[in-house]
Amino acid sequence: MRSMRKDLTAIATRTREQLVTPVCAVVFTIAACGGSPHGDTYARGTEIEQQCCEHLGGGTRDKCLSDIVRVDDAKVRDHPANQSTYRCVTDNFTCDGTTGHATQASAQAQLECIQDLSD
Repeated sequence: MRSMRKDLTAIATRTREQLVTPVCAVVFTIAACGGSPHGDTYARGTEIEQQCCEHLGGGTRDKCLSDIVRVDDAKVRDHPANQSTYRCVTDNFTCDGTTGHATQASAQAQLECIQDLSD
């Protein structure tokens, strides 16, 4: 449980940094597998971020793809709290084709959705 809380804290920190520092905007992927009316939101979240990176070329594209957060631990991906969090990303992601990341408004909507989960 501690590890999951640490992961969620790290994600929230990255989101705040993205909103405050648009030049260094790093989109995080928080996605989950199963248990969701949205299907495999981890796979969907990763897919939409990858598609957004594809608008870029060369090394910029490669860096964008490498910035996508990967969750290798199935227990973390499958945890109900993470599934809800990942749904916030997939439901609110809008691509900025010039950066390969979420638009600032999209990142803000993701953050607000995640914050609402803890209420």
